[in-house]
Amino acid sequence: MHFITIGSVIAHARINQNKIPRKDLIRGICTEQTLYALEENQYKTDTLMIDILLQRLGISPDKLEIVLSQEAYQLVRLRDLIEKAILRGRKELALSALAAHPAQNSVSQMYHKRMQACLSYRIDKDYELAVSLLRQAVELTIPGFSYEVMEHYLISTIEMENLLALERVESESDAHTDLSLHIEHLEQCMRYIDRHFTDGEEHAKICAKCAWLLAKAYLNQNQTTQAMVTCEKGINALRQNTMIYFMLPLLELMLEVGNRLGIAPEQNKYVKYDETLRFLWDSYAQKWYPTDMLFHNCCQKEYHLDYELVKSERIAQHLQQEELCEGIYKNASSLSNFENAKVSPNKKTFEKMMEKLDLEIGRYNGFVATDSFETMELRYQLNIKITHNDYEKAEYLLENLKSQLDMSFTENQHFVEDSEILIHRKLHKITIEEACERQKKLYESLLDADKKNLRHIPMRNEVLIINHYCIILLELGQKSDAVNLYVQAIEKIRRSRMNAQYRYRSYSLLLYNYIHITQNYLTACETLKNELYCGKASVLPLCLHIISLILENRGEPREIWMWYAECVYYMSDLYNFMQQKEKFSTFLKSEDINII
Repeated sequence: MHFITIGSVIAHARINQNKIPRKDLIRGICTEQTLYALEENQYKTDTLMIDILLQRLGISPDKLEIVLSQEAYQLVRLRDLIEKAILRGRKELALSALAAHPAQNSVSQMYHKRMQACLSYRIDKDYELAVSLLRQAVELTIPGFSYEVMEHYLISTIEMENLLALERVESESDAHTDLSLHIEHLEQCMRYIDRHFTDGEEHAKICAKCAWLLAKAYLNQNQTTQAMVTCEKGINALRQNTMIYFMLPLLELMLEVGNRLGIAPEQNKYVKYDETLRFLWDSYAQKWYPTDMLFHNCCQKEYHLDYELVKSERIAQHLQQEELCEGIYKNASSLSNFENAKVSPNKKTFEKMMEKLDLEIGRYNGFVATDSFETMELRYQLNIKITHNDYEKAEYLLENLKSQLDMSFTENQHFVEDSEILIHRKLHKITIEEACERQKKLYESLLDADKKNLRHIPMRNEVLIINHYCIILLELGQKSDAVNLYVQAIEKIRRSRMNAQYRYRSYSLLLYNYIHITQNYLTACETLKNELYCGKASVLPLCLHIISLILENRGEPREIWMWYAECVYYMSDLYNFMQQKEKFSTFLKSEDINII
């Protein structure tokens, strides 16, 4: 069996896509021998190093689907704990958690310095120490860095955050800081971001932060027009990628720009954007959740736990532990320890288990089984065409994609079949009854041997199959069947030991469609909170609309549910959801509500 791994994705992108020598990619990160071992799938590393390497190659880690060991997941959760402790002002907990975080290589040492700096800045208010620590963090992975030679470096999103944080703290630590030099450095960062951050989402994340710092610096120099243009650039980057995290600081800055330009608040739509988003943040986001932390980002990961995958698949295939461990482990107790997250198997043992279960270990790549990021991007463009209902172009892209995929992979076969059913149904090449029959077979391939339950927590492709089948069932009037399938998939994800936030794309899609057909108030609120926590805005208008309808039906005062309707309008306007914007513009005007 051919296994696709993170290493093969990195190697393909480095050699075929960017033609980057190993020494340039790994500068300050690891040795050439380590990268070679990683590319050959002979080295086990932390997701933080993987993220930096991928980002240096212009690849967003958020677009990949990764199977993690319990050990790797615990490290991810530990970093979450460190961040949360700092944001909540719990210094002792943060220091204790940091002490538990390994620091055996330059990447993990950099992480230590950056989070110690964050603690010094946010809790101790010791700006001089924060500056010193941030300089050490920068030097660890970008050795010898200076702005004069910036173009000679490959800089990841994480490393650019370190540079921006250093500029932020330096500008605030000394009243006599040379603001012109500060602005010059930030302008260089922005030029680098625009030239080298080619992935839309990675560009949006870091562009928004740089724009905020740069616009603040311009305002301090009374360069109001430059501040406005820069702020709008950051807002537009987030808008185009439906990101909500870091939008509030930019909107608040735009209000200051409006005040300086003498724009009346009642004529400034940014006032309404800020008012609406601030209401959502205060009402639904967790109290400790940051709005302007440079080291925090949208969470759009797609993670799976190796032991959950193996255990659920073994049970689905009605295999006893003794049967699976034969030829792999000496006894069933060793397998039992793995399935209960007490130990992690080595690479060879895990591959043997995956082979025996006929599973692809290579779901590291995300959405389709390929080690070519260009092919993944083609898959992404296909999704955009489907989202925009451009099915003729989608059909063309799908044919192109098929020619680049290894169709011996079951996952690729399912993806292509699922896409063809959807596209051909929309182009009226097949009837809805034919589509239903074909989609049902695809769905049943996800069930256990008794065809009663999902055999494991659904992966991204499998979530798409479930969702498309439910949509067809709804069109055929089988609402209760569709609701039951959504509930089964959602509950499967919720029962996992993996936090649902690390399955954002799959979980959000299922929740969105579930509340769309059930209009369940509690689920709408949960979905809204999940969107804010993960830093996305894709389904905010739907959640707000449902809450508005339910509040109206409950007989709540008109001003309460009407306010939610206004929120739908302004969030739709902010994120260019034109269909919803027009719909609610008409509705609000009919209710004599003034809108900007």
